[in-house]
Amino acid sequence: MTDRSARAVTVLLLAMAVGACTRTTAVDAAFTPREVVDLGALVTDDLPQRSWGKAFLKQMNFTKQNSVELMKWTFPVEGRNVVGSNAYYTLFNHGGPHVDAPTHVGIAGGIDSYGVESFSGPLRVFDVSGSAAGRSVPASVFRDHVSPGDIVVIFTRYRAPQTDDAFPEVRTLTNEAADFLAKLPVRAYGTDSFSVEALTDTKMPWIHHAFLSHGIPVYEQLLNVDKLLGQKRVFFVGTPLNMKDGDGMMVRPVAFVY
Repeated sequence: MTDRSARAVTVLLLAMAVGACTRTTAVDAAFTPREVVDLGALVTDDLPQRSWGKAFLKQMNFTKQNSVELMKWTFPVEGRNVVGSNAYYTLFNHGGPHVDAPTHVGIAGGIDSYGVESFSGPLRVFDVSGSAAGRSVPASVFRDHVSPGDIVVIFTRYRAPQTDDAFPEVRTLTNEAADFLAKLPVRAYGTDSFSVEALTDTKMPWIHHAFLSHGIPVYEQLLNVDKLLGQKRVFFVGTPLNMKDGDGMMVRPVAFVY
């Protein structure tokens, strides 16, 4: 190979390397969000109480708090001991940000009945905090603004009960709105509120049934939803532990804002 040919090959290889780096950088930039919003909660022993309030937990006879049983150990190795721990966790699976499975309301199918793709997708967030308490959010809020496969979350400005005898106050969908979203269908539905049900309106069918009967996951008690208002390009991920026959599972959902 002549010197001239060698120089040409070197230039070509450098150009290919630079091009590859440029393409990689472009791809990385496309996948790097401007912000990652944590929609989960710090899990403490009183998290169910902080979400539900004392009165409704007592009425439902949900008396146990979350707990941790720490199992400390010592392992001898090379003339010294390594110390550490493992733990058993007891958690209330509907206290704090979580996802419901169909069996939660008596429909066949546990958490393990969902495909893993059910827990992530493009997110659409709607501010319905001005709606009245109860089943008050109409289908018109979502028409022409939601596509099949979207994940829809409403922001209700939920405030947990502030006194020991207070019950959760919920703003939620009308049955027409729930049916519209379920039949579209959306990939998942969620709320920052304690529940998708209003305790003041227990008529059948429940809002849970509209989604869970179609195999659509329902997320409740999501935090920091207000941080997503006005954002146009958001991707949601809220994958729970795959508990066999579980009626629900706590999650730490995140929203990637682009």
